[in-house]
Amino acid sequence: MAKFTVDTHLFRELGELLVGRDSTALVELIKNSYDADATEVTVYGENLGKPNGRILITDDGIGMTESTFRSGFLRIASRIKETGERRSPCFQRRYTGAKGVGRLAAQKLAWKLDLLSVPYEEVYGSDVDAVEASIDWRRIDQGETLDDDSIDDAIRVDPVDTDDEPGTQIELTGLRGKWTAAERTRVIHEVTTFQPPEVLVCLPSRLTSSKLLFDLPLVRDIKGTKDPGFEIALEGDFDVGEEYWKVVAEAADWILEIDSSNEKNIVSYLITPTKSLAKKYPHVEQHEFHKKDPSVDYVPSFHARILIRSGHATGSQENQRRWMTRSAGIRVYMEGFRVLPYGDSGDDWLEIDRDYARRDRKLSYLTNADLDLSRFGDEDTDFGLSALRNSSYYGAVFLTNEGASELSMLVNREGFIPDAAFMSMRQIVRVGIDLSVRARAYETHEDRLKRREERSIPKASTDIPPERMNLREAADSAKEKAIELARQSRTAAAAGDHKAAEKLILNAGREIERGTRLAGELISDRSIMQVLAGVGLQMAAFVHEMNALLGMVSAVEAAVKKTQKTCLLDNDSRTQLAKLSQSVGDLRRVVERQASYLKDVTSPDARRRRSRQILRDRFDAAMKLVQRAADKRGISIQNRIPEALKSPPMFPAELAVVFSNLLTNAIKASRKNGYVRAKGRQRPNGTIVLTIENTGARVSLKDSEKWFLPFKSTTVESDPTLGQGMGMGLPIVRNILEEYGATVAFVKPSSEFTTAVQIVFT
Repeated sequence: MAKFTVDTHLFRELGELLVGRDSTALVELIKNSYDADATEVTVYGENLGKPNGRILITDDGIGMTESTFRSGFLRIASRIKETGERRSPCFQRRYTGAKGVGRLAAQKLAWKLDLLSVPYEEVYGSDVDAVEASIDWRRIDQGETLDDDSIDDAIRVDPVDTDDEPGTQIELTGLRGKWTAAERTRVIHEVTTFQPPEVLVCLPSRLTSSKLLFDLPLVRDIKGTKDPGFEIALEGDFDVGEEYWKVVAEAADWILEIDSSNEKNIVSYLITPTKSLAKKYPHVEQHEFHKKDPSVDYVPSFHARILIRSGHATGSQENQRRWMTRSAGIRVYMEGFRVLPYGDSGDDWLEIDRDYARRDRKLSYLTNADLDLSRFGDEDTDFGLSALRNSSYYGAVFLTNEGASELSMLVNREGFIPDAAFMSMRQIVRVGIDLSVRARAYETHEDRLKRREERSIPKASTDIPPERMNLREAADSAKEKAIELARQSRTAAAAGDHKAAEKLILNAGREIERGTRLAGELISDRSIMQVLAGVGLQMAAFVHEMNALLGMVSAVEAAVKKTQKTCLLDNDSRTQLAKLSQSVGDLRRVVERQASYLKDVTSPDARRRRSRQILRDRFDAAMKLVQRAADKRGISIQNRIPEALKSPPMFPAELAVVFSNLLTNAIKASRKNGYVRAKGRQRPNGTIVLTIENTGARVSLKDSEKWFLPFKSTTVESDPTLGQGMGMGLPIVRNILEEYGATVAFVKPSSEFTTAVQIVFT
């Protein structure tokens, strides 16, 4: 009788096909513990990446008998979880595994598996033994077929008599993965995101006192109320230390909640301001929407909760900011377990970053959602420009097998098949994101806030003495005076009185500082940006005047050169004319440099579309602005940034501001005949590191963070090209970079330098 035979390479093929990455394999093993009614599973890693590395997975579930192990674990594509209601025996949990891929997950991770499982008597009876087993995948791989007698000893299964508590322990040795430092970091980070963070499941009371769409989201489909819960403990190499979800909650400005019901065929959205935002804007309001029969092919049942921060990543320490950047994104969980890769850095499953880069003035998903948005009026026609990047969202979409039964997982367990059901779920979530953008734009629109305040607050007297002004009044007063001084500075510069222009700009800076001092604390980022925006508008107009001045200077230079060639002059006159020609040429080059820089920063092209910038070229462009000042001091600037290094999608203007500020600081700090060097490299994990070093005054790393605070300037020196430090350069640099998930900080310099600033693009 003919029959099929199975090649041992089937395990390898199925392992690679059904389990995409190491972290997914670990998730599958942890799901087995959940399905076995465990209340806690411990994942321990030791010497990961080394030949003697091992992974130990221990749970307190119902365990297995020898019979269960043979019919379940040792049978490929076992149907043991497909019978009945597909629920666990004790807590009636919906099974998360159905394809029998757990043992393939073990084969994906390691060559050797050792198992000890103690059955729970109330499930299996009192007359059953525990089971001890081992599988040597390398020995199996050496055989031709599974019937090959030479591999009989590759699998060992023995009943054992033990008094241990019920549960299962799996030890994996001979790890198959290379587990380099970068790979280990990635896998460990993915492992730590297996479960949704507690702050998204149960919102802290300090976050909001408003009524929400739901108190607790439906994370898992559990029949009955006796389930004590399920905890994952990560130990050894998997223990990443402190997580900063408390910092995330404190940084949040808005809460977006979505309740999608298949049974009612309705989707509800609620956008709620946090207490911290309400303190800043006392009149902000909640916005609730309900859409019956939404325009999608399929309405799955699910909950979603998303925290939104409008500003950059906060945190008093660099590791906090890095953690917040890495943990941002909207992730998807099925039965409480994360579905990769949704929410990973670089994964744009909701097309949030794509639309942010486009800078559309409208929100296309709202246009097609057929929602009543009349409450928002038509005051703000550019609300699409209030869109945020993925890095501003920290959220979770909670799915269950029953509520989202039409969603189908990809065969490698990484994501869903992008069919109509998935696209419908994605559209429902994305409509919620765009609703939050519209609500934020409406609630923080300057004219609307002003009208609300005028209705609720008595109008202040116009003759309030400066010492009695509050922070807002002091900031507004400083802003108005600074803008007026900036206008006067432009007029003076256009008239050729550069000394007066410089003096007026310095006075504008002093006005800002005066208002801040009277207020008793630093002026807010919003007010600072308003001041700088006012100055920037004047500079944009000044560019045109600079170009006109450049034309006049060029004409004068040409006329002087023509006079030298065509007129008969005595030696003294010819010498004087040569000096004049040299001075006019120097003036032309100065004006050219300044006009070129201002054009890079203020022109529409510099801010129209983000793109990946060649970092070496952007640094060269900034060098031109400061080259004359560097030459006068005998300072050498060297650009060693590799040509292949590119930034994330950014505006050219942003990099112009970043590099020009850092170069200006470096040249001011460097002594005569000093040296400034820029270098860059790409780490194995794709991170790009730029370092700008100089031989000037040393900066103490212990208190170097203070230089990133507004109005903390490292120098009072005034230079015609470099200007006088107002203490705004480094704060602006950090704000720009943090919008792209990058960090900037003083670091230990190379041996031949005294100070170094490092930028890291993650």
